[in-house]
This record gives sequence, C-alpha cells and structure tokens, in this order.
Amino acid sequence: MASAAVLGAGGYLGGELLRLLSNHPSLSVTSAVSKSHAGQSIRQVHPNLEAFPDVILAADAAHVDADVAFLAQPAGEAMQTVPSLLQRGIRAVDLGPDYRLPDPNEYARVYGRPHADPDHLAEAAYGLPELFRDSIRRARLVANPGCYPTASLLAIAPLLEKGMITGPVIVDAKSGTSGAGHDPSPSTHHPEAALTVWPYGAPEHRHVPEMRAAIARTGAATPPIVFVPHLVPLVRGILCSVYPTPLSSDRSRWADVLESRYRDSPFVRVGAVPRLPWALGTNRCYLSVQQAGDAPVVFSAIDNLGKGGAAQAIQNANLLMGWPETTGLDRPGFGV
Repeated sequence: MASAAVLGAGGYLGGELLRLLSNHPSLSVTSAVSKSHAGQSIRQVHPNLEAFPDVILAADAAHVDADVAFLAQPAGEAMQTVPSLLQRGIRAVDLGPDYRLPDPNEYARVYGRPHADPDHLAEAAYGLPELFRDSIRRARLVANPGCYPTASLLAIAPLLEKGMITGPVIVDAKSGTSGAGHDPSPSTHHPEAALTVWPYGAPEHRHVPEMRAAIARTGAATPPIVFVPHLVPLVRGILCSVYPTPLSSDRSRWADVLESRYRDSPFVRVGAVPRLPWALGTNRCYLSVQQAGDAPVVFSAIDNLGKGGAAQAIQNANLLMGWPETTGLDRPGFGV
C-alpha cells in the first residue's frame, strides 16, 4: 500500500480528494495539511469522512512523508512547496495553477507574480491523461488541468489534431459555485448566485492561456479562443457548449473523430446530449456532437470537483505510480 498526503485538505477539492481516496485500494492517506484547520482531525473538518479518525491536520508540509502528494492549494502556494517535496522523493500532483503554464513569463503575465520555481515548471507534465498519458507516466510532477480547460480541451483537441477547425472556437461554459472555492466572495455568496446566471472573466479568463498552451503541446495549430464562463445556481458540474469554426459541417465525421480518439480512454463517453448528473461524483467526461443550424456543436459535461479536479488528480497519480488509471475511480454518476 502506497502512502498519500493531501495539502489544502480543508477545502472542497481537498475534501473530494479525501472522499475518493477513502476507497482507493492502493493509496492510504497518511498525512494532511490545512493552515486554517491545523490540529483538528479530518473527521472534525469533514464529518462525512469517517475513514481517517487518526489523521490530524498539520499546519504545513514540513514533515509530510508520502509516496505522492496532492496539492489543492490557492495560486502561488504550490510553487513554494513542490521543490522540497521533490527533493524528498515525493511525487506531486498540483491541482492549482502554478505549473500549468510552461513559460514563466506567461505565468507572470497571467497571475501577476513571478514564478518562484521555474526549473520545475519546465519539467511538469500537463495532467490531461486522454491527451498526454505517456508524458504523465514518465513524470514526477503533474500539473492537474483547470476544470474549464479539461471540459473544453477534451471537446476540441481531437478536431484540432485532425485539422478540422479553420478559425475561432467559441466556448460558452457554465459552472456550479463550488468551482469558486470554499470561502464565499460577494459574487459566489448564495444570495447573490442562487437566482441568476452571471458571466465573468472578461476580457480574458486565466484559463484561456492554459488552453492555448495545452493545444500547443499537442502540436496542433492554436485557433483564437473566445471563452465566456458563467456562474449558475448549482453546487457542482460544468457544461460547455463549444462552437468551433468548422472545415466541414459533417456532424457524423466529427463524432467519429472523437470516438476514435477516445476509444482507449475509459473515462470519456461520446453519445447523447449529456446531463450533468451523469458526470457528478465521477471522473467521466460526456461528449456529444449535435447540429446547430449549418454547423456542428460539441457539448461537454464534467464534474468540476471530479474530472475537473480531485478525480483527475487521482487518475494522474495512478499513472505516476504505474497502476491502471481507473484504480479507485470506476464508479457511476449520481444520475439525478
């Protein structure tokens, strides 16, 4: 049994990591870190989790000893911790944004601060297994993708690889409020978010540079991306309606390309127009190609805390450890 540490264990992603790891057959959580809950047990912070009665949350990662560490921390924190983890031989999966952009200058432009660990930034694998499985297997540091890029890239990357898109890609994305994190802001506070749909992130959401960088990693030409996320009154889940500029309006050909590309990917389904409850609680992405007027549209649905976060991080850890990527993750969605 290998050991796992969860850093940022007090938040939504940290809690989802612990929930999924509680049933993992090959990973045992031996340590957890939360600045705001140090000294408490996991069960005190997450009463729904009874599998870790003896794990007490530490204030920092100085004494973390594990085979793999999951970092579910805000931007800027992981790059302060990762060098020490790697030096101690601990593999790392960062669920935050610190290692997603391979260019430190682009990181500084997007996040408004210099990158503190450019050496490891250059070596980090981008953790979207359906596109970069081989590089993840060889890595010791994985940058878990953002939730919006996961849903968007799985929808368009195979079409870009085949040269089937000629111009701008429009992504109309909608996400539940858990994607904003545990601490409410004026816009994500329930009275503000409950009865409205709120577009945000203009003029350029920070996930757009991440999408461009990921597409460049595939070797495909990068089209202009028009990305508009919307906050909707749901707790979890992402639905993207993706409108690429098509080279051909043959909807069946688009579906064939997606099915072929993901034939060996156990967590991607191509078929009917997805409903979010299918994906909730899972590591699955549901894709569908439909006709919208004279052009195809691709729908993509994931759980932002699952395939868009904690479950995908565990999928990446499985690859790092040499296990089948489905280990501990093959479970159905909620359904309703």
